[in-house]
Amino acid sequence: MSPDLTRILRRSLAILAGVTIVTAWFSQTFYFPDEHYQVLEFMSHKLGITPASELPWEFDARIRPWLQPLLYFLIAKPILWLGLQDMSAIVIVLRLVTGLFCAVALAIFARAVLETLKDEAEKRAFALYLPFFGFLPYLFVRTSSETLSAALFAIAVALAMRGKSIRFLALSGLLCGLAFEARYQTAMLGLGLFAWLAVIARVRAAGLAAFVGGGLAALVLGALANRWGYGAWVFPPWDYFQVNIVQGVAAKSFGREPVFAYLYLLPAQLFFAITLVLMAGMTAMWLRNPRHVLTWATIPFVLLHMVVAHKEARFLFPLAILATAFPVLGFSPRLLRWQGIFMRVWNWRNSIAAKAMAVLSLAGMIYFALYPFGVRPHIPMAQYLYRHVTGPIYSFAAPFQSYPMYRRAGFRSEKLRSPMHLEGLLDQGPIYLLSNSPVPPPATPADAVVTLLYSEFPLARFGFGAAGTRYIQGYTAFAARHGWLKLLPLTWYTLYRVERSATIRS
Repeated sequence: MSPDLTRILRRSLAILAGVTIVTAWFSQTFYFPDEHYQVLEFMSHKLGITPASELPWEFDARIRPWLQPLLYFLIAKPILWLGLQDMSAIVIVLRLVTGLFCAVALAIFARAVLETLKDEAEKRAFALYLPFFGFLPYLFVRTSSETLSAALFAIAVALAMRGKSIRFLALSGLLCGLAFEARYQTAMLGLGLFAWLAVIARVRAAGLAAFVGGGLAALVLGALANRWGYGAWVFPPWDYFQVNIVQGVAAKSFGREPVFAYLYLLPAQLFFAITLVLMAGMTAMWLRNPRHVLTWATIPFVLLHMVVAHKEARFLFPLAILATAFPVLGFSPRLLRWQGIFMRVWNWRNSIAAKAMAVLSLAGMIYFALYPFGVRPHIPMAQYLYRHVTGPIYSFAAPFQSYPMYRRAGFRSEKLRSPMHLEGLLDQGPIYLLSNSPVPPPATPADAVVTLLYSEFPLARFGFGAAGTRYIQGYTAFAARHGWLKLLPLTWYTLYRVERSATIRS
């Protein structure tokens, strides 16, 4: 690459790496519960913290892989030996390591893509626009199977693109296998890559055998990890297939969606604009660049997820790093098919609309770097409760969701049966009352003194709790009217100390 292009690429990667580090620090929660309960809590179980009785049902069903919990265990155990016992701090380290590994994977993938592009303008555009994929730092620091598999496969496909070296192909196969051991659905990515090597790249039999051999070596490593995790020789991929595909447990528990559901599930978030561009770019790549390795790898993966009954946007997150190349590979003005139309599409990158989309993406990146967003973003509240509250907490809603790996001994959360139950508790003295919005529950006695201790709504401490509650109500009503969007639930837990005013006067 030219020195100028190298400088642009390094600057773009440095920006993303810097934001990733910040995100790893502030993103205290998880995007989806699986990345906590089925990865971190599994690791915590092997550390001797979380009892098996508090692990999710997938543990007893033996359908989850242990490779990722094992990798995190190998990082966390030495930290515990050194005397750092705060699991919150250890998880920050795990997020940081995961994020930086993903940044390295992006760097390797980006360089491999640049070497395949012929036009200097396309190379410059690809390198220059990397920081505008604002969702990347947030996804990079997720301790989820989707994130780890995305990084592993991105490196695998980069190695396959660089040549027909036996060593590279064996390593590529190994990484494809490890991606599978992180998330079983990525098998379709590996199969697509193998097909491309055999049909388009025309790799010789020895190279294909090296690729397959690397994949088999990964399966052996995965089997050893599963033996360590479950304490027995099992084959979780088959059990996972039986439970979620044959028996349809996921679809029965979480719902079925139409084949085209990803057309609206993917854009239903803050990064909707860039997501729509990536979806269009991927489709254009398939149609205009049918011989490219990413076309062969991604089509089977996407088709699989379209056919499976239960769908969630996160199921396609393993494509996150690959997606950075979709626009340049799909919208390229050098490709002959529909060249005139896509020449105009390519020139659109300098328009006001494109600049507005870039600003929106950057704003989203900064927001997610500093705000702990997630489906159930309640780890900040949990950390406050575990560190500062000594007595039981009460709530009119369901008891506070527990996080075993963080929870202190003796922590107790109870549901109030009625307003009279609350009255009786207040007669005995002050209590801790948890609300699922930034205002006290309506059943709180009018004569009680209510003191705000902590709220997940940042503006509650400045007296804007009622505004936050109105926003939750409006959001919930909108989500109910547009159920097909499958918008994530919104709750801002708030903790109060409630006591009788008479108690204070005495």
